[in-house]
Formats: sequence, structure tokens, C-alpha cells
Amino acid sequence: MGTVVKIDERGRLVVPANFRSRLDADYFEVSWKDGKLVLSPVPDPLRKLRGKVSRAGPRKDLGEAAEEEALRVLRED
Repeated sequence: MGTVVKIDERGRLVVPANFRSRLDADYFEVSWKDGKLVLSPVPDPLRKLRGKVSRAGPRKDLGEAAEEEALRVLRED
């Protein structure tokens, strides 16, 4: 059985820490399926760029790094 949570007055739902610790995503698609609310993780393409670009002295231009990552993702599909 799952954990019972309450939607607050602003429509927010808190995901308990024991579930969050197992998630590898910050963004989720919300959908309705068979009478149930479904949260599906959405990969953050910028997450993989962290460390490739820094404020102090970027090794690459952010646009160039993003383009390389986008091309890599397309090749995987």
C-alpha cells in the first residue's frame, strides 16, 4: 500500500522523502489513466550539461554544449 498525502489549498502535492530519494528527475508529466493520476519522470537535458560549462571559465559555449547534447540524444533514439 502507498502513502496517503493531501493536496494543499494552492493545489500542491508533496511527494514524501522516501519516494523523492528514489527519483532521478525534477520534472514530471502529469496525466490521467484508468481513473488514476500518473506522474511520469521527464528527463532534464540540461542536467547532463552540468560540469561541462562553468562561470569561471567555460570549456565550451553553452549553446555549443547544448547542441552537442541534443545531437547525442537524437543519435540514441
